[in-house]
Amino acid sequence: MFKKKTSKVLTLVLMIALLTATIPLVSAATEGTSTGTATVGNNVPVLSGVDITDTVPASVNTQQIDVNVEYWVVATVTDTNGLTDLDTVVFTIWDAVATTKPGADNVANHYTFKYTQATDVWEEVGPDPTTDSHLVVANCVDPASLPGEFKLAFKLDKVAGHADTAIWDIDITVTDDLAGSDSDATLSFGVNYYAEIVVNDATHGWTGLSASDTDILLTAPGDFDIDVTTTQNGLSDLQGSGDGALTKGGDTIPLANVKIHKDTLGSAVSLTVTPTDIGGLTSIAAGSATANAFKLWITVPAECPPGDYVYILTVGIVHT
Repeated sequence: MFKKKTSKVLTLVLMIALLTATIPLVSAATEGTSTGTATVGNNVPVLSGVDITDTVPASVNTQQIDVNVEYWVVATVTDTNGLTDLDTVVFTIWDAVATTKPGADNVANHYTFKYTQATDVWEEVGPDPTTDSHLVVANCVDPASLPGEFKLAFKLDKVAGHADTAIWDIDITVTDDLAGSDSDATLSFGVNYYAEIVVNDATHGWTGLSASDTDILLTAPGDFDIDVTTTQNGLSDLQGSGDGALTKGGDTIPLANVKIHKDTLGSAVSLTVTPTDIGGLTSIAAGSATANAFKLWITVPAECPPGDYVYILTVGIVHT
């Protein structure tokens, strides 16, 4: 009787064990997740310590500067979001009398330079984006971290407009990746007059002259005038002078017997040892490689001995 009861108990236990083995066990969660967001605001960059200097460096702000000479524009940039937050630093330089800040770039009155942080590149946006001829790339500086100083090294073209007062303005604008920006337009300068001249005809003369000939036009060069090429950044006058009388040994033809004008004998004036304006070639506009020409006439004194009479003609260019 006891054995039968034991057998029934064992059978019941085995059946319960089998049943519980096929039923999944449910356990309570022991961990969970939550997504968090921390929003960092954009602080716009800030400019300070702006200046324009020579390469000493010494400040030339509001002073006269020379064309075709290197100068630096410096600015300190602060951005609490860090250097990588910056997008560009743009330097705009323009003659405020001739144009405006948004004006088109050109050698006479408007220049734009830019530093791009993402590519770490300095460039001349204009007027010469092809060769960056007005940007001294080797001397431009950008910082490794912020706050830090940016330095633009540039030089104006030879025909950048002459200005006796500080009418050229500089705008520096720094912009970050979210279009936050700061600008400074407190710098300015004037531009000194510049001019250069090349006399293309190194020799000239009159042939076949006779005593008492009057107002004879040049016979050489073959185009009967003297060609010169000038570059100037402001209104300019061409002037002519001689070193003295035309001489052959002890014989002379007075310098005053040579007259000069662009193209009209009736308006021509006599040469002297003092530079004299060449009629028709005054108030020449600013320009590069400007072609000009003028004529000379000579009067031979009576009883002038034959021979070659020599003098030196000097042609100059001055500010009007």
